[in-house]
Amino acid sequence: MLKAEEKKKIVMPTDDEMMRDSPYGAESSSEAGSGASAARMSTEAGETEASLRAQRDELQDKLLRAQAECANISKRMHQQNVEAVKYAGMSLAREVLHVVDSLDRSLAGFQSGAADGSVLDGIRLIADQLAKVLSDHGIKPIESVGHPFDPMRHEAMMSDYESDMPVGTVTAEYQRGYMMHDRVLRPAKVVVATKKADEEPDSA
Repeated sequence: MLKAEEKKKIVMPTDDEMMRDSPYGAESSSEAGSGASAARMSTEAGETEASLRAQRDELQDKLLRAQAECANISKRMHQQNVEAVKYAGMSLAREVLHVVDSLDRSLAGFQSGAADGSVLDGIRLIADQLAKVLSDHGIKPIESVGHPFDPMRHEAMMSDYESDMPVGTVTAEYQRGYMMHDRVLRPAKVVVATKKADEEPDSA
């Protein structure tokens, strides 16, 4: 009796194996890999672009700040140069004021005595010319008598208890003060009205 033929087992392949073995499956897998790679490259490119933009904005901000700082420094230096030129002659002007004081005393002495008219006129002319030169350079006398005492422009030498002027008013001037533009070249030495001392009570 013949032996029965053994039946062969038929093993069905899995879907993954069919896709792997199929040329279309390989193509699909390759496309999927290419798509993932492209997406990754696109993400990296976006991050790089964002980083470059941030660096650009930071550098632009630093540039603007540096330009603003340079402009401020330039303005300050220009202002300092202007003021240096404007007040460069203060030391010389203070020395010249001694000459002005001498001329003023000479005029006062000649006017109170029997001075020759031509000599007095000559001294007055020189004093006027000198005053004009000083004025042309921004040097002008400080008005003191009759004005309130200003510690920034006046130097109190004495107190006047007998004056009828309001307390704190300059009643006399010992030495004339001068301004150079908006700065005090020399404060005026003055006498200031002060509250009168109370009278002592009569003794019994």
